[in-house]
Amino acid sequence: MEEKVKAVSYARVSSTEQEKEGFSIPAQQDLLRAFAEKNNIEIVKEFSEAETAKDTGRHKFKEMLLYLKKNKDVKTILVEKTDRLYRNFTDYVELDVDKTEYTVCLVKEGTILTSQSSSHEKLVHGLKVLLAKNFIDNLREETKKGRLKKVQEGYFISYPPYGYKKINKKDTILHPQQSKFVKRAFELYAQGNISLKNLAQKLYDEGYIYTPSHPKISAGHLGKMLANESYIGYIRHNNQLYNGKHPLMVSKQLFLKAQKAFKKDGKPDTRFGHNFLYKGMIKCSECGCAITSEIKKNKWIYYHCTGNSQQPCSQKKQYIKQEEIDLQIDKAIQKVVIDERLADYVNELLKESYNEMQLDTQEKHDYLTTEIKKSKNRKDKLLDMYMDGDIAKEVWTSKTNEIDKQILLLENQLKSMKISNEEFINKGKNIIEYSKQAYNLYKKQDTEEKRKLLDILFENIALENRVVKYTYKKPFCYFAKCDLSNIDELVDYIKNNIK
Repeated sequence: MEEKVKAVSYARVSSTEQEKEGFSIPAQQDLLRAFAEKNNIEIVKEFSEAETAKDTGRHKFKEMLLYLKKNKDVKTILVEKTDRLYRNFTDYVELDVDKTEYTVCLVKEGTILTSQSSSHEKLVHGLKVLLAKNFIDNLREETKKGRLKKVQEGYFISYPPYGYKKINKKDTILHPQQSKFVKRAFELYAQGNISLKNLAQKLYDEGYIYTPSHPKISAGHLGKMLANESYIGYIRHNNQLYNGKHPLMVSKQLFLKAQKAFKKDGKPDTRFGHNFLYKGMIKCSECGCAITSEIKKNKWIYYHCTGNSQQPCSQKKQYIKQEEIDLQIDKAIQKVVIDERLADYVNELLKESYNEMQLDTQEKHDYLTTEIKKSKNRKDKLLDMYMDGDIAKEVWTSKTNEIDKQILLLENQLKSMKISNEEFINKGKNIIEYSKQAYNLYKKQDTEEKRKLLDILFENIALENRVVKYTYKKPFCYFAKCDLSNIDELVDYIKNNIK
């Protein structure tokens, strides 16, 4: 008897509400179990979780990766479809079949990916991951719109600042004890003759308790509190001020006096932080530490290695202007801009993939239809046997329930196949069009949008002796292998050399 292939299965829903409704994870697991049984696969461990696409740190996903690393004889992963497994490109890199030698079975899509898969399969799979990322970005944009609308209406979108408390999802009132703490802090600091450190001590000495676990407030938290415009009726969102509907904690006159006291105290105005473009995105190639940013002479932005690791780093004192990094990043983005002819070629790949999926879909449709018909025939025969008295009622009931479950599973699979794959092609075309305009879009965007695009394009970015080193994420790495000035060579490269 042929030895079964060991595998793990992974199921995910996009929210805890979906898990409670019970329409997703059980259906995914039933599908994966049926696939395993049919293909001589033993599921040695099942992983499932319900988390939102925007949250970081999927516990069960990380647990699955750790399990695979510890159990070297398990190299197969069963999952319903692409967007159930990947939420972002970090997940994609961690499960890259070329690097990990895993076999990923996307059951509902009818795709099995290995290091031996064709370049066409890998390219299409990369585009699917990109589509999943696009969906998450759209979802995030809709969430941002909802948050912005709430702020524009004058309501806090999350927990209100210290000193306030919510009485329902929207309305906010003064907290009986905390508001007295805040008011006293403003009164004392506005006098302009006390430091934040001494103010924190004075408040404590006067009996003002910050929180039960931290009776005395830190100078840092106190500084942020005294610079918060929420206490005079505003809400700051994305560096914009909106009129709030919550009550004022202090008068505007008292608030302004406190801001003047910051200058006397030598403290910076924390309301106007700098949003550095490459903050948290670049690492030192020598020691692996983060590249930090700072402003010199009140206008020039410089980046350098933090040098926080235990090993010495020669790049800690090497400073590079943001303008120098900008030039190198610009060139890197230009390398992945898709030429018109290359875009046409990739679109043809998508069409070919669609045609293959259509043929595969028809085969699956015929198979499922036949299996449903067989199951219904078995159910009819059982009924005849029961009516003739050949089997007991308990046996008939038990067998009928088993068949009904099987029919339901098959019908659900059949229903999912009726969803047209045309949407995949249309979205793929949109992504290709976006890639053609990537550089032009990048140059027109604000800092936050530029950061998003860099996160989509690059797997990692590092500095090595003032030179930016980088690797692209898939599928963009496929378009950056050759000089785009010669499209014929690039097309030949994609056809013959992508493994």
